[in-house]
Amino acid sequence: MNNVEDILRAKNSQINNIEVPKELEGRLRNALNKKKQYPLANRFRVYIASMVMIAALLFLSNYDAVAFYSIHLLGYDQVMSASLKQLSELGKGQPVGKSFVFNNGVSLTVDYVMLDENQLLLFYTIIDPSGHVDENDISPFMTLKAFWGEYHHQSSQGNINEENTEIKYLSSFEPPKPFEKSLTLKFSQILQRRAVPAEISFTLNRNTAMGHTLKKTLNETIKVDKAQINIASILASPSKTVIEGSIQNIFELAKGQLSGERLRPTDLTLKLIANGKEVPKQGRGMSTDLKGITFHSDYDPLPTDLEQLQLELVSFGADHDVNQQFKLNETNEGEKQLLNISGQKVEINNIEKVQGETQITISSEEGLILSRVYLLIDGQKVSLEQTIMDDYDKLQDGTLIHTRTLRFLGTGDDLELDVQRMTYTKSYDEMLEIPIN
Repeated sequence: MNNVEDILRAKNSQINNIEVPKELEGRLRNALNKKKQYPLANRFRVYIASMVMIAALLFLSNYDAVAFYSIHLLGYDQVMSASLKQLSELGKGQPVGKSFVFNNGVSLTVDYVMLDENQLLLFYTIIDPSGHVDENDISPFMTLKAFWGEYHHQSSQGNINEENTEIKYLSSFEPPKPFEKSLTLKFSQILQRRAVPAEISFTLNRNTAMGHTLKKTLNETIKVDKAQINIASILASPSKTVIEGSIQNIFELAKGQLSGERLRPTDLTLKLIANGKEVPKQGRGMSTDLKGITFHSDYDPLPTDLEQLQLELVSFGADHDVNQQFKLNETNEGEKQLLNISGQKVEINNIEKVQGETQITISSEEGLILSRVYLLIDGQKVSLEQTIMDDYDKLQDGTLIHTRTLRFLGTGDDLELDVQRMTYTKSYDEMLEIPIN
Protein backbone atom coordinates (compact mmCIF):
# COMPACT_ATOMS: atom_id res chain seq x y z
CA MET A 1 0.00 0.00 0.00
CA ASN A 2 2.91 2.39 0.87
CA ASN A 3 4.46 1.80 -2.56
CA VAL A 4 1.18 2.72 -4.27
CA GLU A 5 0.94 5.99 -2.28
CA ASP A 6 4.52 6.91 -3.26
CA ILE A 7 3.69 6.34 -6.95
CA LEU A 8 0.56 8.51 -6.77
CA ARG A 9 2.48 11.35 -5.04
CA ALA A 10 5.11 11.23 -7.81
CA LYS A 11 2.48 11.39 -10.59
CA ASN A 12 0.72 14.29 -8.84
CA SER A 13 3.98 16.19 -8.64
CA GLN A 14 4.56 15.62 -12.42
CA ILE A 15 1.09 16.98 -13.27
CA ASN A 16 1.60 20.09 -11.12
CA ASN A 17 4.90 20.85 -12.84
CA ILE A 18 3.45 20.63 -16.39
CA GLU A 19 3.70 24.00 -18.17
CA VAL A 20 0.92 24.96 -20.61
CA PRO A 21 2.37 25.89 -24.03
CA LYS A 22 2.02 29.58 -24.82
CA GLU A 23 0.46 28.85 -28.26
CA LEU A 24 -2.33 26.64 -26.79
CA GLU A 25 -4.65 29.58 -26.08
CA GLY A 26 -4.38 30.74 -29.69
CA ARG A 27 -5.11 27.26 -31.09
CA LEU A 28 -8.21 26.88 -28.95
CA ARG A 29 -9.50 30.31 -29.95
CA ASN A 30 -9.00 29.53 -33.67
CA ALA A 31 -10.82 26.20 -33.27
CA LEU A 32 -13.78 27.90 -31.61
CA ASN A 33 -13.95 30.49 -34.37
CA LYS A 34 -14.01 27.74 -37.07
CA LYS A 35 -16.85 25.95 -35.29
CA LYS A 36 -18.87 29.19 -35.35
CA GLN A 37 -18.23 29.59 -39.08
CA TYR A 38 -19.43 26.04 -40.01
CA PRO A 39 -22.44 25.12 -37.84
CA LEU A 40 -24.33 23.52 -40.81
CA ALA A 41 -21.47 21.16 -41.63
CA ASN A 42 -21.34 19.96 -38.06
CA ARG A 43 -25.09 19.40 -37.96
CA PHE A 44 -24.80 17.39 -41.19
CA ARG A 45 -22.11 15.20 -39.59
CA VAL A 46 -24.37 14.60 -36.61
CA TYR A 47 -27.28 13.77 -38.98
CA ILE A 48 -25.18 11.24 -40.91
CA ALA A 49 -23.99 9.61 -37.72
CA SER A 50 -27.59 9.35 -36.48
CA MET A 51 -28.75 7.75 -39.73
CA VAL A 52 -25.92 5.23 -39.61
CA MET A 53 -26.92 4.32 -36.05
CA ILE A 54 -30.61 3.95 -37.02
CA ALA A 55 -29.68 1.77 -40.00
CA ALA A 56 -27.52 -0.38 -37.74
CA LEU A 57 -30.39 -0.81 -35.29
CA LEU A 58 -32.79 -1.74 -38.08
CA PHE A 59 -30.31 -4.26 -39.45
CA LEU A 60 -29.84 -5.84 -36.04
CA SER A 61 -33.58 -6.00 -35.35
CA ASN A 62 -34.19 -7.71 -38.74
CA TYR A 63 -31.02 -9.79 -38.76
CA ASP A 64 -32.89 -13.12 -39.06
CA ALA A 65 -34.79 -11.99 -42.16
CA VAL A 66 -31.65 -10.59 -43.80
CA ALA A 67 -29.73 -13.76 -43.06
CA PHE A 68 -32.58 -15.85 -44.46
CA TYR A 69 -32.74 -14.04 -47.81
CA SER A 70 -28.98 -13.96 -48.20
CA ILE A 71 -28.40 -17.61 -47.34
CA HIS A 72 -31.42 -19.88 -47.73
CA LEU A 73 -33.15 -18.57 -50.85
CA LEU A 74 -29.87 -18.26 -52.71
CA GLY A 75 -29.48 -22.00 -52.39
CA TYR A 76 -32.68 -22.53 -54.36
CA ASP A 77 -31.57 -20.77 -57.55
CA GLN A 78 -31.32 -24.04 -59.47
CA VAL A 79 -34.90 -25.11 -58.71
CA MET A 80 -36.69 -21.77 -59.04
CA SER A 81 -38.12 -20.39 -62.26
CA ALA A 82 -37.45 -16.77 -63.25
CA SER A 83 -40.88 -15.73 -61.96
CA LEU A 84 -40.30 -17.39 -58.56
CA LYS A 85 -36.89 -15.73 -58.28
CA GLN A 86 -38.56 -12.40 -58.88
CA LEU A 87 -41.15 -13.13 -56.18
CA SER A 88 -38.43 -14.11 -53.72
CA GLU A 89 -36.50 -10.90 -54.46
CA LEU A 90 -39.69 -8.96 -53.69
CA GLY A 91 -39.90 -10.73 -50.34
CA LYS A 92 -43.08 -12.63 -51.14
CA GLY A 93 -43.64 -15.56 -48.85
CA GLN A 94 -42.87 -16.57 -45.29
CA PRO A 95 -39.67 -17.78 -43.57
CA VAL A 96 -40.24 -20.88 -41.40
CA GLY A 97 -36.89 -22.33 -40.27
CA LYS A 98 -38.16 -25.47 -38.48
CA SER A 99 -36.38 -28.83 -38.54
CA PHE A 100 -36.65 -32.51 -37.69
CA VAL A 101 -33.57 -34.69 -37.12
CA PHE A 102 -33.75 -38.49 -37.45
CA ASN A 103 -31.71 -40.81 -35.25
CA ASN A 104 -29.17 -41.41 -38.03
CA GLY A 105 -28.39 -37.67 -38.25
CA VAL A 106 -30.36 -36.96 -41.43
CA SER A 107 -32.40 -33.77 -41.06
CA LEU A 108 -35.19 -32.03 -42.92
CA THR A 109 -35.66 -28.27 -42.52
CA VAL A 110 -38.64 -26.30 -43.81
CA ASP A 111 -37.03 -23.03 -44.88
CA TYR A 112 -39.73 -21.06 -46.63
CA VAL A 113 -43.33 -21.06 -47.83
CA MET A 114 -45.06 -19.26 -50.69
CA LEU A 115 -48.83 -19.37 -51.07
CA ASP A 116 -51.29 -18.19 -53.69
CA GLU A 117 -54.62 -19.45 -55.03
CA ASN A 118 -53.01 -22.10 -57.24
CA GLN A 119 -50.55 -23.78 -54.91
CA LEU A 120 -48.50 -23.81 -51.74
CA LEU A 121 -44.77 -23.92 -52.47
CA LEU A 122 -42.61 -25.50 -49.78
CA PHE A 123 -38.86 -24.82 -49.78
CA TYR A 124 -37.06 -27.42 -47.69
CA THR A 125 -33.53 -28.76 -47.17
CA ILE A 126 -32.42 -32.34 -46.49
CA ILE A 127 -28.96 -32.71 -44.93
CA ASP A 128 -26.95 -35.90 -44.44
CA PRO A 129 -23.59 -35.15 -42.76
CA SER A 130 -22.26 -38.57 -43.85
CA GLY A 131 -22.23 -37.47 -47.49
CA HIS A 132 -24.94 -39.85 -48.73
CA VAL A 133 -27.84 -37.44 -49.01
CA ASP A 134 -28.98 -39.03 -52.28
CA GLU A 135 -29.50 -42.28 -50.34
CA ASN A 136 -31.22 -40.82 -47.26
CA ASP A 137 -34.48 -42.67 -48.13
CA ILE A 138 -36.83 -39.86 -47.10
CA SER A 139 -40.09 -40.73 -48.81
CA PRO A 140 -41.31 -38.30 -51.49
CA PHE A 141 -44.89 -39.00 -50.40
CA MET A 142 -45.66 -36.01 -48.22
CA THR A 143 -48.85 -34.31 -47.09
CA LEU A 144 -49.77 -31.11 -45.30
CA LYS A 145 -52.21 -31.89 -42.51
CA ALA A 146 -54.54 -29.15 -41.27
CA PHE A 147 -57.59 -28.97 -39.05
CA TRP A 148 -60.13 -29.19 -41.88
CA GLY A 149 -58.34 -31.54 -44.23
CA GLU A 150 -55.19 -32.89 -45.79
CA TYR A 151 -53.44 -31.26 -48.74
CA HIS A 152 -51.52 -33.48 -51.12
CA HIS A 153 -48.13 -33.19 -52.71
CA GLN A 154 -48.26 -32.38 -56.44
CA SER A 155 -44.69 -32.16 -57.72
CA SER A 156 -41.09 -31.63 -56.63
CA GLN A 157 -37.70 -30.71 -57.97
CA GLY A 158 -34.40 -30.66 -56.16
CA ASN A 159 -30.72 -29.78 -56.47
CA ILE A 160 -27.88 -31.62 -54.72
CA ASN A 161 -24.58 -30.00 -53.71
CA GLU A 162 -21.15 -31.23 -54.82
CA GLU A 163 -20.32 -32.69 -51.41
CA ASN A 164 -23.45 -34.89 -51.54
CA THR A 165 -24.45 -33.67 -48.10
CA GLU A 166 -27.39 -31.39 -48.95
CA ILE A 167 -30.43 -31.30 -51.25
CA LYS A 168 -32.59 -28.21 -51.74
CA TYR A 169 -36.17 -29.14 -52.69
CA LEU A 170 -39.01 -27.03 -54.03
CA SER A 171 -42.33 -28.86 -53.70
CA SER A 172 -45.84 -27.92 -54.76
CA PHE A 173 -48.89 -28.79 -52.64
CA GLU A 174 -52.59 -28.17 -53.02
CA PRO A 175 -53.40 -24.72 -51.60
CA PRO A 176 -54.94 -24.91 -48.10
CA LYS A 177 -58.43 -23.50 -47.63
CA PRO A 178 -58.54 -19.77 -46.75
CA PHE A 179 -59.31 -20.41 -43.07
CA GLU A 180 -56.44 -22.89 -42.51
CA LYS A 181 -53.48 -21.53 -40.55
CA SER A 182 -51.90 -24.35 -38.55
CA LEU A 183 -50.16 -26.82 -40.89
CA THR A 184 -48.15 -29.97 -40.24
CA LEU A 185 -45.82 -31.45 -42.83
CA LYS A 186 -46.03 -35.24 -42.51
CA PHE A 187 -43.21 -37.31 -44.03
CA SER A 188 -41.15 -40.40 -43.25
CA GLN A 189 -37.77 -42.04 -43.66
CA ILE A 190 -37.55 -45.64 -44.88
CA LEU A 191 -35.00 -47.60 -42.83
CA GLN A 192 -34.64 -51.35 -43.25
CA ARG A 193 -38.04 -51.54 -45.01
CA ARG A 194 -39.70 -49.75 -42.09
CA ALA A 195 -41.18 -46.27 -42.29
CA VAL A 196 -40.06 -43.89 -39.53
CA PRO A 197 -42.73 -41.16 -39.42
CA ALA A 198 -41.89 -37.51 -38.75
CA GLU A 199 -43.62 -34.18 -38.81
CA ILE A 200 -42.92 -30.45 -38.69
CA SER A 201 -45.66 -28.03 -37.61
CA PHE A 202 -45.78 -24.34 -38.42
CA THR A 203 -48.29 -21.50 -38.54
CA LEU A 204 -49.16 -20.05 -41.91
CA ASN A 205 -48.94 -16.26 -42.05
CA ARG A 206 -51.89 -15.33 -44.26
CA ASN A 207 -50.60 -11.76 -44.56
CA THR A 208 -47.84 -13.03 -46.85
CA ALA A 209 -50.23 -15.00 -49.11
CA MET A 210 -50.81 -13.89 -52.70
CA GLY A 211 -54.16 -14.10 -54.49
CA HIS A 212 -54.81 -14.33 -58.25
CA THR A 213 -54.22 -12.11 -61.26
CA LEU A 214 -56.91 -13.58 -63.54
CA LYS A 215 -59.80 -15.90 -62.71
CA LYS A 216 -62.40 -16.84 -65.34
CA THR A 217 -65.06 -19.50 -65.85
CA LEU A 218 -64.90 -20.33 -69.56
CA ASN A 219 -67.02 -23.43 -70.38
CA GLU A 220 -65.84 -23.39 -74.01
CA THR A 221 -66.08 -26.56 -76.11
CA ILE A 222 -63.68 -27.69 -78.86
CA LYS A 223 -64.82 -30.64 -80.99
CA VAL A 224 -62.22 -33.27 -81.78
CA ASP A 225 -62.36 -36.72 -83.35
CA LYS A 226 -65.05 -38.72 -81.48
CA ALA A 227 -64.87 -36.42 -78.46
CA GLN A 228 -65.37 -32.90 -77.15
CA ILE A 229 -62.85 -31.02 -75.07
CA ASN A 230 -64.43 -28.70 -72.52
CA ILE A 231 -62.20 -25.83 -71.39
CA ALA A 232 -63.74 -25.13 -68.00
CA SER A 233 -61.66 -22.37 -66.38
CA ILE A 234 -58.44 -20.43 -66.10
CA LEU A 235 -56.79 -19.36 -62.85
CA ALA A 236 -53.66 -17.22 -63.06
CA SER A 237 -51.68 -16.40 -59.92
CA PRO A 238 -48.22 -14.97 -59.20
CA SER A 239 -46.65 -18.48 -59.22
CA LYS A 240 -48.37 -20.13 -62.21
CA THR A 241 -51.36 -20.24 -64.57
CA VAL A 242 -53.70 -23.25 -64.65
CA ILE A 243 -56.17 -24.27 -67.37
CA GLU A 244 -58.70 -26.91 -66.24
CA GLY A 245 -61.23 -28.87 -68.26
CA SER A 246 -62.73 -32.25 -69.10
CA ILE A 247 -63.03 -34.67 -72.02
CA GLN A 248 -65.87 -36.87 -70.80
CA ASN A 249 -68.20 -36.58 -67.83
CA ILE A 250 -69.08 -39.60 -65.73
CA PHE A 251 -72.16 -40.43 -67.81
CA GLU A 252 -70.26 -40.35 -71.12
CA LEU A 253 -67.54 -42.46 -69.55
CA ALA A 254 -70.08 -45.08 -68.41
CA LYS A 255 -71.81 -45.06 -71.80
CA GLY A 256 -68.53 -45.80 -73.59
CA GLN A 257 -67.78 -48.61 -71.17
CA LEU A 258 -71.16 -50.26 -71.77
CA SER A 259 -71.16 -49.82 -75.56
CA GLY A 260 -67.62 -51.06 -76.07
CA GLU A 261 -66.54 -47.74 -77.57
CA ARG A 262 -64.35 -46.44 -74.80
CA LEU A 263 -62.10 -43.43 -75.22
CA ARG A 264 -58.79 -43.35 -73.34
CA PRO A 265 -56.98 -40.03 -73.96
CA THR A 266 -53.22 -40.35 -74.35
CA ASP A 267 -52.23 -36.84 -75.40
CA LEU A 268 -53.65 -33.34 -75.08
CA THR A 269 -51.37 -30.48 -76.06
CA LEU A 270 -52.60 -26.95 -75.39
CA LYS A 271 -50.59 -23.81 -76.07
CA LEU A 272 -51.25 -20.64 -74.05
CA ILE A 273 -50.42 -17.42 -75.89
CA ALA A 274 -50.19 -14.05 -74.13
CA ASN A 275 -49.67 -10.87 -76.14
CA GLY A 276 -48.70 -13.00 -79.13
CA LYS A 277 -46.01 -14.99 -77.28
CA GLU A 278 -46.23 -18.56 -76.02
CA VAL A 279 -46.31 -18.84 -72.21
CA PRO A 280 -43.76 -21.49 -71.06
CA LYS A 281 -45.27 -24.76 -69.82
CA GLN A 282 -44.77 -26.01 -66.26
CA GLY A 283 -46.59 -29.34 -66.49
CA ARG A 284 -49.88 -31.11 -67.17
CA GLY A 285 -51.97 -33.96 -65.89
CA MET A 286 -55.02 -36.09 -66.69
CA SER A 287 -57.15 -38.31 -64.46
CA THR A 288 -60.19 -40.57 -64.62
CA ASP A 289 -62.45 -40.70 -61.57
CA LEU A 290 -66.04 -40.07 -60.50
CA LYS A 291 -65.87 -36.68 -62.22
CA GLY A 292 -65.12 -38.36 -65.56
CA ILE A 293 -61.97 -37.66 -67.56
CA THR A 294 -60.50 -34.35 -66.41
CA PHE A 295 -57.25 -32.55 -67.16
CA HIS A 296 -55.14 -29.53 -66.21
CA SER A 297 -52.36 -27.69 -68.05
CA ASP A 298 -49.93 -25.53 -66.06
CA TYR A 299 -47.97 -22.56 -67.38
CA ASP A 300 -45.77 -19.74 -66.09
CA PRO A 301 -47.47 -16.63 -64.65
CA LEU A 302 -49.08 -14.23 -67.11
CA PRO A 303 -47.30 -10.98 -67.99
CA THR A 304 -48.30 -7.92 -65.98
CA ASP A 305 -49.00 -5.93 -69.17
CA LEU A 306 -51.53 -8.48 -70.46
CA GLU A 307 -53.52 -7.25 -73.46
CA GLN A 308 -54.53 -10.46 -75.28
CA LEU A 309 -54.83 -14.10 -74.18
CA GLN A 310 -55.43 -17.12 -76.43
CA LEU A 311 -55.54 -20.89 -76.01
CA GLU A 312 -54.59 -23.09 -78.96
CA LEU A 313 -55.42 -26.79 -79.29
CA VAL A 314 -52.28 -28.26 -80.87
CA SER A 315 -53.01 -31.99 -80.79
CA PHE A 316 -55.23 -34.64 -79.24
CA GLY A 317 -54.60 -38.36 -79.04
CA ALA A 318 -56.57 -41.26 -77.61
CA ASP A 319 -56.84 -45.01 -77.52
CA HIS A 320 -60.15 -46.08 -79.12
CA ASP A 321 -62.13 -49.30 -79.03
CA VAL A 322 -62.53 -50.60 -82.62
CA ASN A 323 -63.56 -54.29 -82.49
CA GLN A 324 -63.57 -54.79 -86.28
CA GLN A 325 -62.23 -57.49 -88.60
CA PHE A 326 -60.75 -56.78 -92.03
CA LYS A 327 -60.31 -59.49 -94.67
CA LEU A 328 -56.80 -59.41 -96.10
CA ASN A 329 -55.97 -60.03 -99.74
CA GLU A 330 -52.63 -61.58 -100.49
CA THR A 331 -51.36 -58.76 -102.69
CA ASN A 332 -48.95 -59.07 -105.57
CA GLU A 333 -45.63 -57.26 -105.32
CA GLY A 334 -46.19 -53.49 -105.54
CA GLU A 335 -49.92 -53.72 -104.81
CA LYS A 336 -51.35 -52.30 -101.62
CA GLN A 337 -54.62 -52.83 -99.76
CA LEU A 338 -56.08 -49.77 -98.03
CA LEU A 339 -57.98 -50.26 -94.78
CA ASN A 340 -60.26 -47.61 -93.27
CA ILE A 341 -60.17 -48.22 -89.52
CA SER A 342 -62.47 -45.83 -87.67
CA GLY A 343 -61.69 -43.13 -90.20
CA GLN A 344 -57.92 -43.74 -90.09
CA LYS A 345 -56.02 -45.04 -93.11
CA VAL A 346 -53.80 -48.12 -92.76
CA GLU A 347 -52.08 -49.57 -95.84
CA ILE A 348 -51.22 -53.25 -96.16
CA ASN A 349 -47.96 -53.16 -98.11
CA ASN A 350 -47.07 -56.82 -98.11
CA ILE A 351 -48.11 -60.21 -96.71
CA GLU A 352 -45.40 -62.84 -96.54
CA LYS A 353 -45.28 -66.38 -95.16
CA VAL A 354 -41.83 -67.11 -93.72
CA GLN A 355 -40.80 -70.29 -91.87
CA GLY A 356 -44.21 -71.10 -90.44
CA GLU A 357 -45.24 -67.53 -89.59
CA THR A 358 -47.17 -64.74 -91.30
CA GLN A 359 -45.53 -61.31 -91.60
CA ILE A 360 -47.74 -58.33 -92.50
CA THR A 361 -46.08 -55.03 -93.40
CA ILE A 362 -48.30 -51.96 -92.81
CA SER A 363 -47.96 -48.17 -93.13
CA SER A 364 -49.83 -45.35 -91.42
CA GLU A 365 -49.32 -41.80 -90.23
CA GLU A 366 -46.94 -41.36 -87.33
CA GLY A 367 -48.72 -41.69 -84.01
CA LEU A 368 -51.17 -44.37 -85.14
CA ILE A 369 -50.71 -47.63 -83.25
CA LEU A 370 -52.75 -50.82 -83.42
CA SER A 371 -52.65 -51.18 -79.65
CA ARG A 372 -54.56 -54.50 -79.57
CA VAL A 373 -54.55 -56.54 -82.75
CA TYR A 374 -54.92 -60.23 -83.66
CA LEU A 375 -54.78 -62.24 -86.87
CA LEU A 376 -57.52 -64.72 -87.70
CA ILE A 377 -55.79 -67.55 -89.61
CA ASP A 378 -58.42 -69.84 -91.14
CA GLY A 379 -60.77 -68.74 -88.35
CA GLN A 380 -58.27 -69.28 -85.54
CA LYS A 381 -57.33 -66.24 -83.46
CA VAL A 382 -53.56 -65.69 -83.17
CA SER A 383 -51.91 -63.05 -80.98
CA LEU A 384 -49.32 -60.57 -82.25
CA GLU A 385 -45.88 -61.99 -81.61
CA GLN A 386 -43.68 -59.01 -82.39
CA THR A 387 -43.41 -55.75 -84.34
CA ILE A 388 -40.19 -55.42 -86.35
CA MET A 389 -38.49 -53.27 -89.02
CA ASP A 390 -39.71 -49.82 -87.92
CA ASP A 391 -39.12 -47.19 -90.60
CA TYR A 392 -40.18 -43.57 -91.11
CA ASP A 393 -40.57 -41.63 -94.36
CA LYS A 394 -41.31 -37.92 -94.66
CA LEU A 395 -43.73 -36.80 -97.37
CA GLN A 396 -43.43 -33.47 -99.21
CA ASP A 397 -46.15 -31.93 -97.01
CA GLY A 398 -44.15 -32.83 -93.90
CA THR A 399 -46.27 -35.84 -92.89
CA LEU A 400 -44.31 -38.72 -91.35
CA ILE A 401 -45.29 -42.21 -92.52
CA HIS A 402 -44.54 -45.07 -90.14
CA THR A 403 -43.89 -48.47 -91.75
CA ARG A 404 -43.47 -51.66 -89.68
CA THR A 405 -43.98 -55.43 -89.90
CA LEU A 406 -46.33 -57.43 -87.68
CA ARG A 407 -45.29 -61.04 -86.94
CA PHE A 408 -47.87 -63.75 -86.23
CA LEU A 409 -47.05 -67.42 -85.64
CA GLY A 410 -48.79 -69.75 -88.15
CA THR A 411 -49.87 -69.63 -91.78
CA GLY A 412 -53.11 -70.20 -93.66
CA ASP A 413 -55.17 -69.31 -96.73
CA ASP A 414 -57.91 -67.21 -95.11
CA LEU A 415 -56.52 -64.17 -93.25
CA GLU A 416 -58.41 -61.48 -91.31
CA LEU A 417 -56.91 -58.67 -89.29
CA ASP A 418 -58.81 -58.32 -85.99
CA VAL A 419 -58.31 -54.78 -84.67
CA GLN A 420 -59.77 -54.39 -81.19
CA ARG A 421 -58.07 -51.15 -80.11
CA MET A 422 -56.20 -48.38 -81.88
CA THR A 423 -54.30 -45.30 -80.66
CA TYR A 424 -53.77 -42.24 -82.81
CA THR A 425 -52.99 -38.54 -82.44
CA LYS A 426 -54.34 -35.80 -84.67
CA SER A 427 -53.09 -32.25 -85.09
CA TYR A 428 -55.50 -29.33 -84.80
CA ASP A 429 -55.42 -25.60 -85.37
CA GLU A 430 -58.21 -24.46 -83.05
CA MET A 431 -57.78 -21.08 -81.35
CA LEU A 432 -59.84 -19.89 -78.40
CA GLU A 433 -59.91 -16.26 -77.29
CA ILE A 434 -59.87 -15.86 -73.51
CA PRO A 435 -61.45 -12.65 -72.16
CA ILE A 436 -59.18 -10.75 -69.78
CA ASN A 437 -61.61 -8.03 -68.64
